[in-house]
Amino acid sequence: MKDMNPVEKAKMQDLMIRSITADPLTVKEQKELSDWLDLNLRNRQEYDDLITFRSLIKTEQVNPPDVDRAWRKVSKRISTPLVAPLRTSLFPKWLKYAAVLAIVSAIGLLLYRNLYSGSGNRPELIFAAVRSSSHHAELILPNGDHVKLQDQTPLNISGNQNALVARNKGNVLVYNAGEGQQGYHKLIVPEGTQYEIILPDKSHVWVNSGSELTYRVDFNNAAIREVKLVGEAYFKVAKDKKHPFIVKTDHMDVEAVGTAFNVIAYKGGDYAETALVEGIVNVTDKHGNKQRMLAGSKIRISNKKVNVLPALEKVSLAYDDYAWKDGVFVFDNMPLEEICEQITRWYHIKIVFTNDGAKKLRFTGSMQKDKPLSTVLKFISTSTTVKFEFKNSTLYITKA
Repeated sequence: MKDMNPVEKAKMQDLMIRSITADPLTVKEQKELSDWLDLNLRNRQEYDDLITFRSLIKTEQVNPPDVDRAWRKVSKRISTPLVAPLRTSLFPKWLKYAAVLAIVSAIGLLLYRNLYSGSGNRPELIFAAVRSSSHHAELILPNGDHVKLQDQTPLNISGNQNALVARNKGNVLVYNAGEGQQGYHKLIVPEGTQYEIILPDKSHVWVNSGSELTYRVDFNNAAIREVKLVGEAYFKVAKDKKHPFIVKTDHMDVEAVGTAFNVIAYKGGDYAETALVEGIVNVTDKHGNKQRMLAGSKIRISNKKVNVLPALEKVSLAYDDYAWKDGVFVFDNMPLEEICEQITRWYHIKIVFTNDGAKKLRFTGSMQKDKPLSTVLKFISTSTTVKFEFKNSTLYITKA
């Protein structure tokens, strides 16, 4: 694929910046950005760098829209400026942001070190496409057999008459059409890892840590394409108007034809949530209440109060709603309590807040999920007033 011209590149940089600030994207712009991020690792890394840069600006109490001030801060600490600052009166706002982003991309870790004003607690951010390999997903077959899915070990999954049903390779389970096969498969993804499935109808599913997905082996022969989810998964559904695709959870069902959306429905969780990236879905709670969702909206159902569906939360979905599928932690002004829910599932640890004040503290930042827990905690501590302490395999968090 040919490289983008400067104007196209600047436009994409504008979309990246707006997606992590208060300037919302349209549904069309959100899809355009999402498709561009999925093209290659370089695009994703550039987005990660920008999120980290914004986090550091917040740490130093620089208002994100004040790009000129941010530029002066950077250029003052770097002996040879790389780009001259742009004047507001001559250039659109998005070109100013693009210039700052170019600085971030060009000087990388040097920029990070110069922007960070702390000393011994500087977090080590290494953006690498490596995922945790300490745990392995497991597939339960119709006969009850359990198959360990090794990340680097190719494996053929057979069904009736030893017919090839699926191939597993590199954290992806790819299914054939499944003709003549019967029964259900259950994919169990433990804490500390995640997995991908390409179903017989070519629908793509990313399954998050601590989750289970159950589905028919003969998926293409079913009048309704139905899967059962416990946990979290991102779905990119293959279009088929004659065969609706339904994700069933304990607290709601999500029906789609051809679309992309994220579903959260962890067992014992306080809520179930659907975030719609593109297309249209119908959400139905366990009382039969139904509501249609349009792209760019999000709905959350409390597991404690499920009498009626709440009104749709009108938001412009950001990448942090589904960044986990790419092996990345992305927190955009997120309460520490919600951050710790992700940390608990990924690192398989118990977390206790010693006071309610710490739960409400908010944090913005981005980091690859393969990093050790100590690195994540150090990163969080750079811009929040909290103390972390380990006792008897439990992490205690206190507001300083």
